[in-house]
Amino acid sequence: MLNELELLEIREAENFMYQEIDEETNTTERFKITNIEQANWAFRKIAAFKKKQRENEELAKAEIERITNWLQRENEKIQRSIEFFESLIAEYLTTERQKDPKFKLSTPYGKATFRKQQPKWNYDDIALLNWLKQNNMQEYIRIKEEVNKAELKKVLNVEGNKAITEDGVVVEGITIEEQPEKLVIEIQE
Repeated sequence: MLNELELLEIREAENFMYQEIDEETNTTERFKITNIEQANWAFRKIAAFKKKQRENEELAKAEIERITNWLQRENEKIQRSIEFFESLIAEYLTTERQKDPKFKLSTPYGKATFRKQQPKWNYDDIALLNWLKQNNMQEYIRIKEEVNKAELKKVLNVEGNKAITEDGVVVEGITIEEQPEKLVIEIQE
């Protein structure tokens, strides 16, 4: 929860950011930080805003969780009702299929029938891999290839936007893109 000082920081920052236009000159003078005290002032504003952001995220997370729990409870009730009526239809369809094996249930609001399914194969991957290796059936084992980028970077040199091997050969499939400096602001809380 934001304390009074942090709330004051936010109100002050908002008033500062949304200052009114000077009516005489019809312009606003943009503030610039010119000393360490002003930089410290800006850091305090950032810290207060970041804390407010975290509070908003925590509130949203709690509400999302509450709504998700409500949705789950409501849908579980509905699902039980659906399953109840599906079981009644299945029971009726089973009874009718005993009389006529080709019976199909069809109404303006739905259809029901039984369909044959393919058998489900369950695999114990470790046991199966061992068995395939022991029985010399490697053609049924797939090996995934991928570049070890971290190790490759250690042995390459950079020239311009190209990666070069130690003997001067340009490596295909790699281009180097320079990145601008990134501003990093660390707020002490």
